[in-house]
Amino acid sequence: MPKKIDVHVLEDGITSNEIPLLQEWGEYLAKKNAGRIEMSTSQIRKFFGEIKRIQADFENCKGDVVLLDPKIAYAVGRAKQLRSKKPPIPPVAIEEFYENVKPLIRTIDGDKKKFKHFVQVCEAIVAYHKANGGD
Repeated sequence: MPKKIDVHVLEDGITSNEIPLLQEWGEYLAKKNAGRIEMSTSQIRKFFGEIKRIQADFENCKGDVVLLDPKIAYAVGRAKQLRSKKPPIPPVAIEEFYENVKPLIRTIDGDKKKFKHFVQVCEAIVAYHKANGGD
């Protein structure tokens, strides 16, 4: 699993130093691996769609940022429920994604600049996920 994305990226924005890590996350989440269930495009697009909805009207929707955490936690729960029907029980990539973005979500705290940088982080991961055959 790639290393965690540092929350400083929300203050400073993405620099060329972060791009390889974001690329690694996108590739990792798309990678088919016998040991775990990869993150599907529909899972990542649902999360990304919610982020873009908030971004479109940030002033009125900034309170919804904190709800991103339970929404993705719900997706993790659904994925775990599905995996339990396929013994042996493999880990799911969406849970790893959630553990990575959870500290970022909790750091935003209604700050427009931090949210903008969070959107950019997610855009990069989605792009690399798709570029690496995420389905």
